Amino acid sequence: MHRVHPDREHGSPRPLRALIVVVVVMVALTAGWPLASLAVSDNQPVTAGQTLGIGSGDRSATFTPGPDWVAHNAHTNLLQYWSLSDGPVDVSVIYVLLLNRNQVGRLWPGLNKILRLNDGSAQLGTPAAVTSASGVRGQEGTVTASDWAGQAAVFPSPDNHFAIELVSVAPPADRAAAVADAALVTRSLRFSAGAQ
Repeated sequence: MHRVHPDREHGSPRPLRALIVVVVVMVALTAGWPLASLAVSDNQPVTAGQTLGIGSGDRSATFTPGPDWVAHNAHTNLLQYWSLSDGPVDVSVIYVLLLNRNQVGRLWPGLNKILRLNDGSAQLGTPAAVTSASGVRGQEGTVTASDWAGQAAVFPSPDNHFAIELVSVAPPADRAAAVADAALVTRSLRFSAGAQ
């Protein structure tokens, strides 16, 4: 004798249950996604006076952004790159690994090439020597493009194993703010004891 499964005999609630689950998941995603997006926001305010690090261990550096700065988490990798903003100013702090000491002299032209890859109108000015408050020596100069302007700097670590590059830009009307933000990062830059 062939037995019929009880659910089939009386009409199965399983397809209805599955449909309800799918609808509930869709509603949860539709309503919950904006809330989740807010909870994991890309923009995180930086506490005034907070020291930020880049790199790892003996091959690292720190800097201190100003008040009201915002870190962009989606574009930040604590080992290699910080993406920050201060009102209309966008600040990038970049970690560059140096394979040999000969690369130190090519940091400024290398940064110029990278900027031009991102924006064909970008151009670095002639670099001048700069020293941070902690005695770190580097080069700085203007950076311009068709719709933004600011300041850039490169700082090889004292042991020449890596370098920190800084680019601070804003719309041309806010160039002075971009230069001031670059100076703030430059003054606060410190290399780890192991990089000395």
